[in-house]
Amino acid sequence: MRKYFFWSGVLANIVFLAILLIWARSIYWYGLPLPLYSQKVAADLRVNFPSVAFVAPMFDFFARFEQRNYYFRTVDPTHWNGAGAHPDYQPASAADQITVVDIDSLKQALTKVKPGQQIMVEPGTYTFDRTFELRQAGSAGAPIRLTGRSMHQVRFELKGEGLMLLAPHWQFENISFAGNCAMHDHCEHAIHIAGKASDVVIRNNSFADFNSAIKVNGLKGNYPDRGLLENNTIYNSSARKTKGSATPVDIVAANDWRVAGNFIFDIQKAAGDQISYAAFIKGNASGGVFERNLVMCEANLKDGRHTAIGLSFGGGGTGLVYNRDGVAGTEHRNGVMRNNIIMHCPNDAGIYLNKATDSLLENNIVYNTVGVDVRYAQSSALLRNNVISGRVNNRDGGQHQLEANWVEARNFFTGRDRLKDLFVAPDVLNFSWQQPYPVSAAPQKSADGAITDFCGGLVQQPYLGAFAGDQFCIKAKP
Repeated sequence: MRKYFFWSGVLANIVFLAILLIWARSIYWYGLPLPLYSQKVAADLRVNFPSVAFVAPMFDFFARFEQRNYYFRTVDPTHWNGAGAHPDYQPASAADQITVVDIDSLKQALTKVKPGQQIMVEPGTYTFDRTFELRQAGSAGAPIRLTGRSMHQVRFELKGEGLMLLAPHWQFENISFAGNCAMHDHCEHAIHIAGKASDVVIRNNSFADFNSAIKVNGLKGNYPDRGLLENNTIYNSSARKTKGSATPVDIVAANDWRVAGNFIFDIQKAAGDQISYAAFIKGNASGGVFERNLVMCEANLKDGRHTAIGLSFGGGGTGLVYNRDGVAGTEHRNGVMRNNIIMHCPNDAGIYLNKATDSLLENNIVYNTVGVDVRYAQSSALLRNNVISGRVNNRDGGQHQLEANWVEARNFFTGRDRLKDLFVAPDVLNFSWQQPYPVSAAPQKSADGAITDFCGGLVQQPYLGAFAGDQFCIKAKP
């Protein structure tokens, strides 16, 4: 009998230690502090494993030790003067201009506009009751321009695919695009750019309440390459209740897109897999650039239950039929992410590389996230001069190199982000340095011969993080 109890005790301890090791490995793989990991497990048990949900209170106990890092102010896009759309932006006026004052005159102008013309939209609300196709083509020297007279005073209310652009050389400026749907699946996109719609410029607009506000993809063997998405504000007023994609900037199979100076926030998804991205480029694309963007996965929406990821080359992968030229194997090649600030994505990676070959990640600040994931054998990345909370992780054969980065794990027991000690008030977007660089910066690598930092300054010497100098350009308000 003694031997029975002895070996039963040994076996029980071995099982307990095995469970503990598996648990520890799981926490390490996620890269989450213990309180956040515990929240995740407790929610998963209650939703997916109700028969054993009686152990969830144990995980709730560990979750109580969390020291939250979050943006504790309210973001008002109409008065925001940081990255994104600027309220005082004044687009240039073309000589050949069409002025519209109501939805009927707007639709007529969109149907008949010619290369070089500018449609000037007067202040007001313009409601589209279904998807509206844009088939008139501009030219390289004479693009078609759709311009709001004043920012935040011209509102387009849209349903379905929004504006479906099928022709090249269009420019969109100074318009507030708003999803106008009781059911989120009825507001997919604000602007859907497909097929031959290359050389598009989308500048200084706001986009609210779409599953994927900007959608780009190939159509019938044609691809809308060389797009520019610059200085826009993109957000949701509630978590998206959709089982489909919830990614504000969703670029598939298009080459040489530049996504610069945008403010993307509140990107959560509350249905299906509950996984969302702020922006990705994928589908066997190449030459994509993310620079000077501000991504805040959680700003006004702070429940923290959903898995929100920052910027990505590769996203969640692409079905073969949607890949460029039907080629599988690689999601993106030769991509650049530089001078971005990605923050308050506490449950997953700030940067995610999925089958992304030869990616350059340079001078980014990644704050209050799990860090950077480099996944699958096709993925290779060089990281230089970044400041990253969390970790840089190779998964499933991915490879990366580090040069002059500062990588700091969050406190395991409380989740406190140790980058707080480097900056004045990072939770509320004051990244002014309060101590010298912790490591020496390496020379920048630029594809175009000149680099502008997050704050708009032309780089004169190597620096660490997303901006050169000690004082950040967006200061925390009292």
